[in-house]
Amino acid sequence: MKYIKLPNCIKVSQISDFFTPLVVLAFVFITISQTVFSGEININNKISNNSERTVTLKSASTVEHEYIRLGDLFSNTGEKATIKVAYSPQPGMKSRFDAKWLYRVSRAYNLNWRPLSLKTRAIVIRASQVIYRDEIEDALIERLHSQGLKGDFEIEFGQQGLKIHVAANEPATISLTALQINKKTGRFVANLMVPANKPNAKHIRLTGRIHKLIQIPVVDRRLSRGDIIQKNDIDWISLRSREARRGYIQNEKQIIGMAARRNINARKPITESHIQRPQLVKKGGIVNIALVNGAMRLTTQGRSLENGGLGDVIRIKNIKTKKIIEARVTGAASVKVGLLRAISIN
Repeated sequence: MKYIKLPNCIKVSQISDFFTPLVVLAFVFITISQTVFSGEININNKISNNSERTVTLKSASTVEHEYIRLGDLFSNTGEKATIKVAYSPQPGMKSRFDAKWLYRVSRAYNLNWRPLSLKTRAIVIRASQVIYRDEIEDALIERLHSQGLKGDFEIEFGQQGLKIHVAANEPATISLTALQINKKTGRFVANLMVPANKPNAKHIRLTGRIHKLIQIPVVDRRLSRGDIIQKNDIDWISLRSREARRGYIQNEKQIIGMAARRNINARKPITESHIQRPQLVKKGGIVNIALVNGAMRLTTQGRSLENGGLGDVIRIKNIKTKKIIEARVTGAASVKVGLLRAISIN
């Protein structure tokens, strides 16, 4: 049999012999690629799983309950997070844990963590609510009123910057369980329960002093020497009753219509040394001198030798005779004398 020769053609047997090595090489390449790719996936999964289990320290955290748990100190602790490892500090306070203690805890619970240096620290703060001074004062004043003490009071506590911290998961309430007062000195001892009416409440002992307050009149603006105090200048401030014994004026009628003897500051207590009667007669000024004896009235003029307010007795010099007498101020540039003093005028 004769074959027709085809140009540039290859027999089937020759083609099969040519492609067989290529198929084998492709199969080997695919197999190796799958193996390598699968290995990379496994490696990545292992890395991912390891990263999920990596434990890190929380340098600062806040807790609400009475125990510090493992999860408050470390992250990624899984089911071990709820294990109690220490007592929490008091509400509003903080606890510090050093590197050695933290490492002992991590080893005790098989955590994959160790400190980078001995300076490693963790701080845990106990969350709290604050009961401030004014709430405590209100409770004490309410008790004073219930005991029959009337009026306004000021509480002076023995503790500086008084405030009470209550756990964040507890009600911020107080109850006054006992109060003892020395009525002479005003000193007191009080027992508080915080939170109020709770079995686990904290008992706090307070000491201090109770001051009864009084209202005293003052001026609401600065007055200069000689200014007359008007009714609309009056304001009121609260003052401890013990301090009022220093001569502070307590009745507004005593200062209305008076003149400032010297400068008076606004909202400051006023004493008698601050005020005087308005100067109706000026030193060196001409005054009218009146002699009043029954229905008889004589007048003359003189020169005042000193200042004088209404009702003051001052010295007057008779312009004509140059004699000096004493006369009582009755009004602006006016004085009067009795019969005996009038004889010396002439």
